[in-house]
Amino acid sequence: MSDMELSNRQIFWMMVSMQIIMTILLTIAPAAQIAKQDAWISIIIATLAGMFIAYICGKLSMLFPGLTVVEFNRLLLGKWLGGLISALFILVWLVILTVILRQFSLFITGTIMPKTPLYVIQIPMLLVVLYPTLHGVGVLARICEITGPIILLCVLGPMFLGINQMNWDRLLPIYSDNDMMILMKGALPTAAFLGDCIMIMMLIAFVSKRKNTIRYAISGVMLSGLLTVLSMIVSILMFGPYVAAGYPYPMLMIVRSISIGGIIENLDAIVVTIWIMSIFTKLGLYLFVASYGTTQLLGISNWKIVTWITALVVMLLTFIPVNYEEITIIFPLKIAVPYIFPIFMVVLPVLLLMLALLRHRKLKLTPRG
Repeated sequence: MSDMELSNRQIFWMMVSMQIIMTILLTIAPAAQIAKQDAWISIIIATLAGMFIAYICGKLSMLFPGLTVVEFNRLLLGKWLGGLISALFILVWLVILTVILRQFSLFITGTIMPKTPLYVIQIPMLLVVLYPTLHGVGVLARICEITGPIILLCVLGPMFLGINQMNWDRLLPIYSDNDMMILMKGALPTAAFLGDCIMIMMLIAFVSKRKNTIRYAISGVMLSGLLTVLSMIVSILMFGPYVAAGYPYPMLMIVRSISIGGIIENLDAIVVTIWIMSIFTKLGLYLFVASYGTTQLLGISNWKIVTWITALVVMLLTFIPVNYEEITIIFPLKIAVPYIFPIFMVVLPVLLLMLALLRHRKLKLTPRG
């Protein structure tokens, strides 16, 4: 298989590898703050939303075989409007790429390397990500096939090891203190994270055999969402909704609380390891779609040069002074949830799909002379 070709199985593992860890680490606390002990229901709603987005984006891409969102936007909306919409998608991916890199460095300095300057973490990480990205999306996909199962095992293992500390009464009462609006509000942070599956509008163009591609993409999002549901339930069972809501990384707290016979304990390295694996794949995929999309938008022949430039721009943007609260709390609540999620992950894909279906219907109805 070429370094610029993907399989359906790789699409599945790409969704799992890039979504699962950041969704678990960064959305459990916000959901618990809003929906309390019913937060797991909110995560289920968010998972359904993510699966819907994956279906819409997958269906849209399948209508234009071999074309990315940058290319079929111009077919649907014209050169200028289509180019503008594509530029906005690329801008969103660049912003998210920058935020992810900054969140990663803040997590590392906040957990295991508190006195380390952020750039000491950011620059090596970006350089390591840059290497496989320059070799093609197929290389990133093969990395996801390796890291994906490892990430799954490392997520499930600590949950089962902590089963002796779970109290099922902490889940009660179910759907008594909250109404549906609160549950929907609690679902938004997780839905925004799972909604980054919109990048399949760039990736499906590289899939060689497209039968059941949509199903594989949806399955990847569903598995990520269900494991987030399980993580939320375990967090509530072990600590209660208020403690889970008050700690920035509940998954890390789960791992730190595990102690079996005084032998199996201090498993923090597991969380850090799988976080690095997941961040690596997520950064690589965002770097690729942003760079390749820019190449197509500007009509540049060499996408690898654009990838170098994109990496440099991202690195410079990460030096903008922001603290933990701004990058981890304010950005999701003030930008990602109210703007990026509804506009770029729901409204625009739905509108583009409607236009694409109308276009294909007109082409079928047009008589051939």
